Amino acid sequence: MSPPRSSLILLLIPLMASACGPETATTDPSATGTTGDASSSSTGPMSTSSASDPTTTDPTTTTDTTTSTSDTTTADTTTGGACVEFFAMEYANEFPPPMFTCNNTAELCPSDLGAALFKFENTPENKDAKPTTEDLDRVHCLLEALRDRQRGTFPFELSYALLGTDTGTIEIAGEFAIWRREVISDFNYDYSERALWLESGKVFSLCRGQNTAIAAWDCLRRYFVTFPVMAECVEAPLVCPR
Repeated sequence: MSPPRSSLILLLIPLMASACGPETATTDPSATGTTGDASSSSTGPMSTSSASDPTTTDPTTTTDTTTSTSDTTTADTTTGGACVEFFAMEYANEFPPPMFTCNNTAELCPSDLGAALFKFENTPENKDAKPTTEDLDRVHCLLEALRDRQRGTFPFELSYALLGTDTGTIEIAGEFAIWRREVISDFNYDYSERALWLESGKVFSLCRGQNTAIAAWDCLRRYFVTFPVMAECVEAPLVCPR
């Protein structure tokens, strides 16, 4: 004997419901990691000056943008990161004009000796580097200029065994300085610029007080070779104090 029609309908209802499956899952925006404010992903320290500060002015640059990534080596790439920095690997035949500058052009600590600022047995990047100098007075002058935030540009040379030159300039612009370095070694070329915040004047004063080239280098290493620790970088846009 067949069951009544009403009983068959009741039996089919749960079977139809299980065949439809669960509802489509919704995406949690917080799981993507891309929904926050883009500015929160910036790296580097907080700047002590900003474009809204009436005591500051825009810097002179030769590019339309003021940022670059540390893993970028093409001369015309200046976007993608928070730090004001620039890198190039194309030979310029002469020391290139600065990409970033606050136009502090007065020469700091001139010397008639013509000696390298530091002389190394290996390379400046060597973690055990213990340099000497033939112009300790000029080394001291640089530490004092950094301590006193004396505006101007300090040209330098680093001496070690290489088929080329290692030269650069340090432009002190107040609480930060722009460190430029050009290394020409045989067939290799490397040029870099970094705007880095200066440590407190007390730090440079203590280095000066130790009265040795090694103590001075230990204080300055993070600015010249950024190894093993780089000084805090200035975030874009570069804003020059008046």
